[in-house]
Amino acid sequence: MTSYRIPIKIQKLDENTEVWADYYHTHANINKTRGKEYNNASTNISFSTYDFNIRFCEKVKEIIFNTEIYRIVYENRVYNIKSVDRYAENHNNVTLVGDYNGSQGNH
Repeated sequence: MTSYRIPIKIQKLDENTEVWADYYHTHANINKTRGKEYNNASTNISFSTYDFNIRFCEKVKEIIFNTEIYRIVYENRVYNIKSVDRYAENHNNVTLVGDYNGSQGNH
């Protein structure tokens, strides 16, 4: 059985106002899959990709085909959802793949 211990929130972009609002609070099993750092004009920039494994539900179903208007906030960092992995159309859990590129969750 998967352990969903880490709180995350998923936000949705209001396309009329272009404001992000909380959409769904849940718990996840999180795994960093890759990352890199580089310097640009004397600034250290880090880029990381994380897998957020969460329970499947109707709210999550809405994200599957609209990833561009949803994002994940974890530890006050914003992760853009790049893809959704729903292995074999599993109805128990789903993995949201999120990229972090330095944004903070207070936008």
